[in-house]
Amino acid sequence: MEIALPEEAAGTQRVELTGSFTARRAAQVSPRVSGLIADIAVDAGDVVAAGDVLVRLDDELARLALAQAEAAVEEARAARDEAARLRDEGQRLVRDRFLPETEVRARESALHVAEAALRVAEAERDTVAERVERHVITAPFGGVIARRLTEAGEWVETATAVVELVAVDALWLDVQAPQRLWPGLRAGAEVTVTVDALPGQTLPAHIHARVPVSDPAARTFLLRLVLDAEDADITPGMSARAQLALDSGQTLLVIPRDAVIRYPDGTTTVWVVDRESSPSRARQVEITVARTEGDRVAVAGGLESDQPVVVRGNEVLTEDQPVRVIER
Repeated sequence: MEIALPEEAAGTQRVELTGSFTARRAAQVSPRVSGLIADIAVDAGDVVAAGDVLVRLDDELARLALAQAEAAVEEARAARDEAARLRDEGQRLVRDRFLPETEVRARESALHVAEAALRVAEAERDTVAERVERHVITAPFGGVIARRLTEAGEWVETATAVVELVAVDALWLDVQAPQRLWPGLRAGAEVTVTVDALPGQTLPAHIHARVPVSDPAARTFLLRLVLDAEDADITPGMSARAQLALDSGQTLLVIPRDAVIRYPDGTTTVWVVDRESSPSRARQVEITVARTEGDRVAVAGGLESDQPVVVRGNEVLTEDQPVRVIER
């Protein structure tokens, strides 16, 4: 007969959760001004970088308004220059006593008014120029065009989405976790992910965040995972299964699987050796199995750490049978 002493190990609860990959950034891009769509530069499936042109609006009227604003700036600048010339001329004349002091003060005030008018005209020009720029809709970030939501010739308002842009280079794996797991879900938990579209591949991941808002109907909360390997061929919407190893906070005893005896009624037992009697005798005890990993079984209850378990020869034992053991 062969025996083995149980080994202590940290209790780990293994949980499998299902979820879907979602993009960290996704936007339905809309214009900042209302207008008529003149050209759409992208279509569904196109890859764009941040700042690339997506849609152009008809900006003819805005450009005419810009030309008018620029002319107003030139007019205001000329008026300012003339007021400055009159002020300078008045200062020379007042020194020669050909002009009263009050006239110089009036000319200085006129210059201040002309300078203020020039600043107003420049601000109006800059406003119109910005409005012209807003007729071009650019990508706020790099990604893939998921949908084109409008066509050339349509009139769009500021709240009208023209394209849907999705960043596919960085994804979340969002799963719904039962509320009972909340205390054990920590950033350092071991996580592996199996993507349904990539059979046979197991990808390491980690917990990015647990959202502390529970769904009162399902008693679940959002758990957000991130894959450690960013080069996996995964797109938003793919389903996946996440396996989490959570610390249960208790110490388990690990024994060889060959020591465990399972009965049809669900009872699980092991034979232990009572060394306090002489000769040593076999005793059968019922145990609670926490998990099985390969050829090892973690026991959650029913067994003491100093009780040797019978690994070989247990199939012929009877209660209180004297035994002779071979140490292992």
